[in-house]
Amino acid sequence: MITQSLIDDITKFSTNQSETYGVPSIFQLNLSKEKGQLLAQESKADKKIVLLGTLLMDCMLGPAFKAGKMQEHVNMSATKADELLSWNSEILKEEKTNIIKCIEQHHGTKKFFSLEAEICSNADCYRFASVSGFLGSLAYGPNLPFDARIKLLNDKADEKWNLITLDSVKKELAPQYQSIKQLLELNR
Repeated sequence: MITQSLIDDITKFSTNQSETYGVPSIFQLNLSKEKGQLLAQESKADKKIVLLGTLLMDCMLGPAFKAGKMQEHVNMSATKADELLSWNSEILKEEKTNIIKCIEQHHGTKKFFSLEAEICSNADCYRFASVSGFLGSLAYGPNLPFDARIKLLNDKADEKWNLITLDSVKKELAPQYQSIKQLLELNR
């Protein structure tokens, strides 16, 4: 069973990671968490699994970024989540497995392990493929030179747009993504 104590501990850990490393930013962490909860409610998915999945999916992004190992952040995050969740004796094996799959699959997959994993992946897309996510990432993203930051945001917007699998998310973000692309085109 996922307890409030576990949720509080994971929230504290993830927030601390964001504050310490700056990636994902607190803004990005909260955006994907909030969107995940809305999508879970709409889809009648397990909101606690989605909450912990969105909080933990990039929990090691900061250390990976700092070490120059960005490609390894998903595996690093899944390993750290497994460690954190193992400390809690009340969590069910099925819940823990589902949360780990949410992390492992948050960059997309051919077939999602669960609805919760698909929701976490789609919630992650809001960080760059929505107007608020794009602007928040521009304002609070990693400290890069302007041109490098714009290129990163452009690449991430495209990447996340192509990962969206839920029709409701695609419908909501289509005009926002198009606006982002038009704005970036004007910047060339």
